[in-house]
Amino acid sequence: MPGIGQACKQVATLGWLALLPGLVVLYVVMSIRNGHAAWAIDFNGNLRFPAQEILRGDSPYHPDELVRVRAAVAAGHSPISYQHGVFPTYPAPGLLLGVPFAALPAMLAEWLWVGCMLLAGALALRLAGVRDWRVYAAAATAPPVVCSLFFGAVDLLLMLGLAACWRWREHAGKAGAALGGIIAIKLIALPLVFWLVATRRYAAAAVSLVTAAGLAALSWALIGFHGVAGYPHLLSLLTDVESTRGFSGASFARAFGAGAGTAALVPYAAGVCVVAAIWIVARRGPQADAALFLLGVLAALAFSPIVWQHSLALLLVPVAVLRPRFGVVWSLPVLFWLMPDTSGLVSISSLVLCAVLLSGICALALSSRLRPRGGPSSRPQATVTLA
Repeated sequence: MPGIGQACKQVATLGWLALLPGLVVLYVVMSIRNGHAAWAIDFNGNLRFPAQEILRGDSPYHPDELVRVRAAVAAGHSPISYQHGVFPTYPAPGLLLGVPFAALPAMLAEWLWVGCMLLAGALALRLAGVRDWRVYAAAATAPPVVCSLFFGAVDLLLMLGLAACWRWREHAGKAGAALGGIIAIKLIALPLVFWLVATRRYAAAAVSLVTAAGLAALSWALIGFHGVAGYPHLLSLLTDVESTRGFSGASFARAFGAGAGTAALVPYAAGVCVVAAIWIVARRGPQADAALFLLGVLAALAFSPIVWQHSLALLLVPVAVLRPRFGVVWSLPVLFWLMPDTSGLVSISSLVLCAVLLSGICALALSSRLRPRGGPSSRPQATVTLA
C-alpha cells in the first residue's frame, strides 16, 4: 500500500506540473482580454523611461501629473487609463536600476530584464535552501511570480535580497547590507527591520538602516536631488490614486464598506498587529526564527498601502525556508489563478479568496516539521507554530 500511495503521489505531481504551462498561457490571455496589454509596463514605467529622463538631466518624478490623475480617479475614472496606471515613484536607487537598459532597444531591454529577474528568483530559492526541482517549477509558475515577470516588476530582485538576509542572518554586515539594499530599492521591505530587532540582531538592523540611507543619499545626489524634497508628497499622491486597488488592507476595508479615512488607517493597524505577533513569538527563542522571518515578510505586506498580486511573491522566500521540499503548501499558490488580474477594483470574492489562501499557506508552512541539515536520518526539530 505505501508503494501504491507513493506512485499515486508521483502521478498527481507530474499531472499538476503538466497543467502549469497551460495556466501561464491562460493568464496572459486573460490579462490581454481584461484590457491590460501590459507586457513590461512596470519595467518601462518605473525603470527604463525614468532612467532615460535621468540621463537627459531631467527629473524622473512628476507629482503634477499624479495630482491630475488623483482628481480624475476621484471623478470615477480608472488610473489604468493614464500610463497603464504606472507612475515612477520608486526611490532614486530603484530608478537607477533602469540605467543599464536605457539605451537598449525596447524588446531587448525587456527580455534582458525578465532574464535577470528569473535568475534572481532562482538564486533566492537556492539561498533559502531549496534543492527540489519541483519547488522551482511551482514557484516559477505561481501567479504572483508570473504576474511579476509579465509586468517587469522588481519583486524577484526583492526576493533575492530577502533570501540573502536570511542566509547570512548571523553575519551583521552581510544581512544588513542585503536588507538595506532592497529597502533602498522599495520601501515595502522596511518592516523587516522589526524581525532583526526582535531576534536581537541589533547590529544587522543598524547596518540595514545605514545602508538604505546611504544608498538613497548617494543615488539622489547622482540625479541632482531631483524630487527629494517632495518625495513623501509623491508617495501620498500615489497612495490616494491606487490604495483601493489590489490586495492591501485599504482595499479590503473599502470593499467591505469602510470610508476613505478608515481604510487609510487599516494597513497601519494590520502592520502593528503583525509586529506585536513578532514580539510575542520571539519569546520562543532561536527555534522560532523561521516563523519570525515569515511574520516579518507578512508585516511588510500588511504595512504597505498598495499591494498587488505580484507583491505576494515575497512570501515564497520564507515559505521556502520553512518548506524547502515540494508538498501541499507549494500546490496552494496555483489557486491564485482563480483571482483574475484586473485593472479595476478587486471583487470581494477575490479578496476573500486571497485572505484564505494566504492564511492556508502560512499555516501549512508554520506547522511543518523541519529536518536539520544533517540529513533525513537526523531527528526532526520541534514543530514551528504560532500557537
